[in-house]
Amino acid sequence: MKKGTYAALADLCGPHLLSPMPERLVPDPEAMPSAECAVYVAVDERGAVCYVGSVCRPRDVQGLGSHVAEYLADLPKTEKWDGVYVLPLRPDTPEPEVRRIGGDIAGWLLPYDRERWPQAG
Repeated sequence: MKKGTYAALADLCGPHLLSPMPERLVPDPEAMPSAECAVYVAVDERGAVCYVGSVCRPRDVQGLGSHVAEYLADLPKTEKWDGVYVLPLRPDTPEPEVRRIGGDIAGWLLPYDRERWPQAG
């Protein structure tokens, strides 16, 4: 993902963005940052966006890692994932707002795996 694209996605998060993390991470729960609330973007080996997801697990600092682990356990959904970009959100972000942000980002990126596409706001 280009830096400008990540910066635009960070802008979509508004005041809810905890801190930018523009680095591409390996799709491994252990590689995920501590985050109770986040939106994440999974890309394939070509860098094409295959999935946009979100998580909101208040008081669970490993919420993002746990969520990604659950998805990775269902390999057919994630076998194309080659990298993950994370937009960590403030832990006090209300769940409906997390879902809205995820939907806005999915609407902007148009992932090709839209099985569970979040609702745009």
